[in-house]
Amino acid sequence: MAQDPLDYQLLFEQSPDVLLVLLADPPRYTMVAANDARLLATHTTRESLGSGLFEVFPDNPDDPAASGMNNLRVSLDRVVRTRAPDTMAVQKYDIRGEDGVFVAKYWSPKNLPVLSPAGEILYIIHRVEDVTELVQASALGDQLRGRTKEMEREVLLRSQELSNANRELRQANERLGELDAAKTAFFSNVSHEFRTPLTLMLGPLEDALSDSTLSGRQRERIELAHDNALRLLKLVSALLDFSRLEAGRFSASYAPLDIAGLTAELAGMFQSAAQKLGVRLVIDCQELSVPAWVDRDMWEKVVPNLLSNALKFTIEGEVAVRLFEESEALVLEVSDTGVGISKDALPHVFERFYRAPGERSRTHEGTGIGLSLVHQLVELHGGVVTVESELGQGTTFRVKIPKGRAHLPAQLVSLEPTDTKLSKHVAAHAVEVKRWIDRQPRAEERAEVPPPHQGSQRPRVLVVDDNADLRRYIKELLDPAYEVTVAVDGKAALEMIREQPPEIIVSDVMMPRLTGFGLLQELRKDPETALLPVILLSARAGEESAVEGLDAGCDDYLVKPFSARELLARVGTHVKLARSRRQWIEELSVANQELDAFSYSVSHDLRAPLRAIDGFSQALFEDLGAELGERAQHYMDRIQKSVSRMSELIDALLELARISRYPLSSKKLDVSRMALEVIDDLKSQNPERQVAVDVAPDLFARGDERLLRVVLVNLLNNAWKFTSRSERAIIEVGSLSSDQLVPTEATWPQLSSDECAFFVRDNGAGFDMNYAGRLFSPFQRLHPQREFEGTGVGLATVRRVISRHHGKLWAHSAPDEGATFFFSLPAAES
Repeated sequence: MAQDPLDYQLLFEQSPDVLLVLLADPPRYTMVAANDARLLATHTTRESLGSGLFEVFPDNPDDPAASGMNNLRVSLDRVVRTRAPDTMAVQKYDIRGEDGVFVAKYWSPKNLPVLSPAGEILYIIHRVEDVTELVQASALGDQLRGRTKEMEREVLLRSQELSNANRELRQANERLGELDAAKTAFFSNVSHEFRTPLTLMLGPLEDALSDSTLSGRQRERIELAHDNALRLLKLVSALLDFSRLEAGRFSASYAPLDIAGLTAELAGMFQSAAQKLGVRLVIDCQELSVPAWVDRDMWEKVVPNLLSNALKFTIEGEVAVRLFEESEALVLEVSDTGVGISKDALPHVFERFYRAPGERSRTHEGTGIGLSLVHQLVELHGGVVTVESELGQGTTFRVKIPKGRAHLPAQLVSLEPTDTKLSKHVAAHAVEVKRWIDRQPRAEERAEVPPPHQGSQRPRVLVVDDNADLRRYIKELLDPAYEVTVAVDGKAALEMIREQPPEIIVSDVMMPRLTGFGLLQELRKDPETALLPVILLSARAGEESAVEGLDAGCDDYLVKPFSARELLARVGTHVKLARSRRQWIEELSVANQELDAFSYSVSHDLRAPLRAIDGFSQALFEDLGAELGERAQHYMDRIQKSVSRMSELIDALLELARISRYPLSSKKLDVSRMALEVIDDLKSQNPERQVAVDVAPDLFARGDERLLRVVLVNLLNNAWKFTSRSERAIIEVGSLSSDQLVPTEATWPQLSSDECAFFVRDNGAGFDMNYAGRLFSPFQRLHPQREFEGTGVGLATVRRVISRHHGKLWAHSAPDEGATFFFSLPAAES
């Protein structure tokens, strides 16, 4: 039954010894760790960690003779200076008790440095033995022997506990060793099992390629299978090499070899590919005065790995392979003028499976084990490999192998000449580089897509993948039913999409310059492409990966390898869904336009009779007002007020209709200034009102100035109106801070980082949130007309303006507790 790995932190924290770990940063000596015994003995908690030692533990201010802390500082300074342990005499330390009163303690301290491989002090372990009772017992005479015996028993008990802990540690190390051996055996067995089917693939494929009767189409497909079988062989060989190295079973045969000639031959295999990539390949392998004692098979892995790595990260410029000799060593240098390696990543380049984040390269494909394998193979030759790099300037890998054979295991040295034929895994490296040449789409892939509604009506599909083979394969699958174009990475795809959006996108996830997730993010935040269906392809299997893709906003997620039928079925389904959705949106848009036109026409036609009613009623009142009775004058006043309200409603309807047709512009807007201008207008129209208004400064957004003014006029008019019965009316205009952008109420929407949110708040009549769903619909009122007059169109107009800016609108309120209206807009550029 498998057991959990040993928890070293738990062992430290529960150690019976009183332990404190310090940084070697005099004079502060920062506390970074303490075990439970230390915390208990000093009445402290781990919250004190991070503070200076002498800040937390000063000498007792009430004891003028106290010197314990000063002695401790001298000891720690000595450890820093000498890098050696320092044992102190018994010290009197007064420790502050839980009640704040200092209690006398006698401790026997020892300060132990923890050194790095380079000899630098990383930490200082401050270990103490509490001998307070022993010191106090020495003053009690007769009780000394009894307490000493007890102390001896405690010492024996602690010794036994330490012995048990050491035994558990040894057992844990043994279990880890067994797990490591099992892992190594697994990789070894699996890699061996791969070789049989690979042999049965490569042999027949190579035989087929020798057939001169093959058609061009047949030969291309067989070459595709052959090249990818070689790539798989390269990956399997690397895994097998690792398992052999870890198990100590890597067979070697060190023999004298013309290493200059072999290196030049290996590098020469990349010359043609480098030329097609637009990179100069310089090969300078000097003839050596002595033969090199190397394992030929290992050297055939070292040179191609370094060279293919250099070409991968060199987009333009030069890659140089140089071999020369120094007095005691043979030196191989592979240098490039590529993207370079950051200072943070440089110490990790030889770690297995490490891939520097964010580095620009020709492809994101790779296992991350090539350089680690080189490092171990060079060490097996008694040599070293180093790297120098500067970001944006290039990188140089330098391999040094000692001359002669005295440093090599005698039983592995052979005088027999080695086979001069290059192995298949060398060809696999060349195939890998050859694939990078094909990253740019070939002529047949770059077929022009006919504009919409001209010529072909086949759905337009964009395939995005940095793997040229997979790109062409998917294109061939889709070509019979779709108009297919391709892009080599997310950035190229984004440029093509903005020029002419396709109907669906099939994209790989891991790509240089811009990944599939990055492409998806850019598409979703642009209103013009937000609804484009996207199918992501990934080599990462598992439910979590699929959920991650769907959460990111993709419409579907396919794991490689996938079947042709599955891809075709999913593309077809999403094309149909997209076309149905687009047709529905178009029909809805037409219906909205017709409704707007109808509203505009009706509102416009109502003005003529309304003007007649208004004019004749005023004339009647002016000519015959004195002859009319009180009741008739009341009716005339009702007519005038109704005409005024009707005129306001017509104006509101016309505004609502115009909002949809008004051409939208976008610029940086000073929301604070605009709000203050609206408030000034309200104050001039209502000089009798006393309203406390607070508009936050420096509120900015991006949008259409005229339409945003409509929003502010309606929201501030509402606030002004609904605070008319408040004893002390208050209106606020402000913005939400970044921590408030996360929804805190069930009705709050999720806002993106590209949005800024504002609010208009009042302490007026408020409303019941149970009716909030009706709030932004036309002609909806939550208060009787007799209490607060209005058309019932203002908030509907606000919603339409915010919607045209792709923002969000919501509110929060309670009856008689005021209301807050929130709206979001595109953030202003900083």
